[in-house]
Amino acid sequence: MNPFEQHFQQGRKIVPVIALPTLDVTLPLMDILAENGFNVVEITLRTDCAVDAIALLIKERPQLVVGAGTVKNAEQLQAVLDVGARFVVCPGLDLSLAEKSRQAKVPLIPGIMTPTELMQAENAGIDLVKLFPATLAGGIDFLSAMQPVFPTTRFFPTGGITETTAMDFLRCVNVACIGGSWLTPAKLLQQRDWAGIRAIAERCP
Repeated sequence: MNPFEQHFQQGRKIVPVIALPTLDVTLPLMDILAENGFNVVEITLRTDCAVDAIALLIKERPQLVVGAGTVKNAEQLQAVLDVGARFVVCPGLDLSLAEKSRQAKVPLIPGIMTPTELMQAENAGIDLVKLFPATLAGGIDFLSAMQPVFPTTRFFPTGGITETTAMDFLRCVNVACIGGSWLTPAKLLQQRDWAGIRAIAERCP
């Protein structure tokens, strides 16, 4: 089993995928998510405060499993490894980044959307991949079609999954967990609408 999957043996199998607008929302947001059973979170490197937010959470909320998402190059990878990210998620497949992360003993989950990329990942010893963008890449139909061809590969679908479709993805036998940006809508984060975010978290399966 991939070390990342061990975090989902009990509890929720939804990973909040978060683009933080500013550093000050980090701790209040994470406390709400943690109160509702979301102990594994992905902070995407889509905003300027992302690396600082990961460092802050590692220091102030050590009970959480905090990873970095949208990691696209060696410089970004080194930056998130330096601050203690527990896992790394990439939008695509770069075997050099996967090897560097392996040497650092930090799980890296590469993005794929074709059987060719799946073959490359499998042949590199990568057994957990991110289907991204999940709905555009074929969603549940793609996952079902790949299961007999790549029976040992596990998937972390992200991109286009909604509160309504989450359980459909989680029922797929080859899905380890799913990523959900719907948990932390940009508008609610900008408004610091903690009640609204709490209501979404409480509704999640």
